[in-house]
Amino acid sequence: MKDYQHYESVGCILKKEKLATFYPGYPCKYLVLESMEPFPGYYCMIDYQLEKRPVLLYLVIKKSNQYNPDDIIRITRLIKKTNNLQFDAAPADITLYNHNFHAIRLNVPIISQLPEITKAFSDNGLVLHRHIDVKPYTSLIRIKRFFIIEKEAELLYHDQVHLENHYIILPEYLEWDDFESITLHIKNNFDFSTFDAAQGFVYDEAGMVDFVRVYVKNAPISDLIRLRDMYLREVGRLKPA
Repeated sequence: MKDYQHYESVGCILKKEKLATFYPGYPCKYLVLESMEPFPGYYCMIDYQLEKRPVLLYLVIKKSNQYNPDDIIRITRLIKKTNNLQFDAAPADITLYNHNFHAIRLNVPIISQLPEITKAFSDNGLVLHRHIDVKPYTSLIRIKRFFIIEKEAELLYHDQVHLENHYIILPEYLEWDDFESITLHIKNNFDFSTFDAAQGFVYDEAGMVDFVRVYVKNAPISDLIRLRDMYLREVGRLKPA
């Protein structure tokens, strides 16, 4: 694996969060799910009164053999060019009632614009899931996004757009259960535990570069380096003798 100073490429994030139907206070025609505990490894350690949680939404797409995740990117660009709407969108996959569904990860600063945003996606050809009442449940979530990350230390990178995100480059791919077990072990045995962790990868010309996405605010680089070392040590222990 080459030692790049930065990556500017497409990749994915895989994480686990609790989802439920989002109720903005007015009738919804389509199913929008909300992350009930966004970035749980970080915000569960922070006083709710001291720091506001982000609102993470997922617009669920009805199952279709004609779905293409690239359509989300094209339609998002078209909506922004033709409407005065403020939002960001990314293709996503979630689980719901033990089935896999495509979705659109939405960041909507002005929630009152949500009905117009969902209608715009529908008007541009996406078949959306009808609104239903979904009680809180835990879902694996896969999000496709564009990364611009810069090296801040050996095998450690910093997101230049989403500044709370840091990336620990891994020597190999981890199965989800191994990743979850390692993260839990580190949080129980490390004095720096106020962070949320997810899996992910970014593409380069050789294929995929696997990483741990670390969500944390204003962390000293020394703590991030110690966290990197713990992940690399625990990953190394998984190798057969």
